[in-house]
Amino acid sequence: MNNQSSSGDLTDLLAGLVELSTESSTNAFQELASQIQAVPARGHDAAPASCSTTDQCLAQALSTVQGDESFAHAIATAAQNASWQEASRGVPEFFAGGYGYTTLVTEQPPVTSDSLRIGLLLQRPQISYPGHAHDAEEFYFILSGKAKWQVDETSFEVSAGDLIHHLPGAIHAMQTTRQPLLAAWVWRGALAGRFWYESDPNTDCPRG
Repeated sequence: MNNQSSSGDLTDLLAGLVELSTESSTNAFQELASQIQAVPARGHDAAPASCSTTDQCLAQALSTVQGDESFAHAIATAAQNASWQEASRGVPEFFAGGYGYTTLVTEQPPVTSDSLRIGLLLQRPQISYPGHAHDAEEFYFILSGKAKWQVDETSFEVSAGDLIHHLPGAIHAMQTTRQPLLAAWVWRGALAGRFWYESDPNTDCPRG
């Protein structure tokens, strides 16, 4: 893995995620905290790039990031220097777009059950990301914005400071409101596993 943003900024970002995980009352986040602490602060090897979603609303999302100054600065630096991609998973008939993502840190092969991939997501206002699932376990740290969330049969609202845990294979969906949603995400485990949409569970989507 090579540097993308400065190692100091990435260290501050990872430290912020560790602190949020440690403060959580759930065992899954407590366990994740120790795993993130062991991640080397070396960024994913990709050239900086924007996408239509970041061009439209990244600045707005960054202006309301929650957390202390060093963490907010680290998030902004990472987001502004990241290689963003517009996400449809190669199947726009399932998801038309309005969502960008970037990978900041990823484990190198061989992949183990404890391997982590860490990145950011940005979802435009009034966008529905339809029900989908993947083999990897997933953790979300909401940094700014609000959204309506669904995990399997449970629906709830999220805002900055909330943490969300998706078990492997859990169907989840999110609908933004009037603000863009910015979050950090962590995948753990089956990084090379399946990704599929609820509307067509037999179609494997591209992993990238």
